[in-house]
Amino acid sequence: MLSAADLLSHVDRITDPVALVDRILRAGLLMRASDVHFDPFESFVRVRFRIDGELEEVLRIPSSMQGALTGRLKVLSAMDIAEKRAPQDGGFTWRMNVPASSASSPLDIRMATLPVRHGERITLRLLETGGERFSLDDIGLSQSQRAIVDAILARPQGLVLLTGPTGSGKTTTLYALIAEILKGEPKNIMTVEDPVEYEIPGVSQAEVDSSDKVNFAKALKSILRHDPDVVMIGEIRDAESLDVAVKSALTGHLVLSSLHANGAVAAVTRLRNMSLANHLISATLSLSIAQRLVRTICRACAGKGCALCSGKGLKGRTGIFEFFKPDAETTRLIADGASEEAILSSAVASGFVSLAESAREKFLSGIITEAQAMRVEA
Repeated sequence: MLSAADLLSHVDRITDPVALVDRILRAGLLMRASDVHFDPFESFVRVRFRIDGELEEVLRIPSSMQGALTGRLKVLSAMDIAEKRAPQDGGFTWRMNVPASSASSPLDIRMATLPVRHGERITLRLLETGGERFSLDDIGLSQSQRAIVDAILARPQGLVLLTGPTGSGKTTTLYALIAEILKGEPKNIMTVEDPVEYEIPGVSQAEVDSSDKVNFAKALKSILRHDPDVVMIGEIRDAESLDVAVKSALTGHLVLSSLHANGAVAAVTRLRNMSLANHLISATLSLSIAQRLVRTICRACAGKGCALCSGKGLKGRTGIFEFFKPDAETTRLIADGASEEAILSSAVASGFVSLAESAREKFLSGIITEAQAMRVEA
């Protein structure tokens, strides 16, 4: 089977758009790219892969091929090929049809176009299908963190929040939590997502659509009528989704969701800013997790640089986590309306480990470089 380097070699000379798209997607899959960017300029189209969170230019295609390339991708994504002045969204499923390939699992590909000065910019999000790859064993939890997660998931109710910026791995962690729950007793697990990024067998996943027939508010209002044991809300984005999450947690459901906050304890402040009463926060919040993603040292060369890591010494990513599991004292502080600083101080006294400390532990364990550890916010 051809390597990614072989696939990209002289690909700029290919004049068949079908073969061109196939080569680029095959190379992206082999290089484990999460996204493919096509940026049109005056004389060429720049192709970049996002690998382990960082963009790498891999190819330049002559501008003479831009129309055919765009047309091919639009046909695959069921887009309007005649519409060139408005953004469009679409998607398709693609499989690398190579005999005896170890990387032949299908890809769900989300595509977005945007008219720019020299044509249409295209971004592809590559999503492997199947939920079996999500595992709490693989995301970077420490032994103590894993023990906390196992204890929380064994509870019949409560609110578990994932916090962090876009691209920090919150969705992957949410799916890993669901995958772990699926290993236990049969449960009715329901999700509301915008969009559903991965299909997980055994889980009822509601996707918000643009036609407004199934919008976030309607799905959330309906979900509790379907007798769920576990509810996953892709993101608590407003007072309405927060209200459903809290009511679910109070009425005997385990609720998993994400929230935009800078840290695990900062989730309390964020909930307060969304007008959630202190007594409801203290009554429902079981665990708040803040996370970041950093690149790991290549295992094949121990960071020296080799063919497998393209000479960078880094290959793959791992999560850096901080856990806030309210104990009796911090629960009291939350209910009394104490400041975030006071809550954090109490948590630290009980063994709270910050993101920066977690990153340092991974550096000392030889998993990440010092430079990667320093990128994690304190």
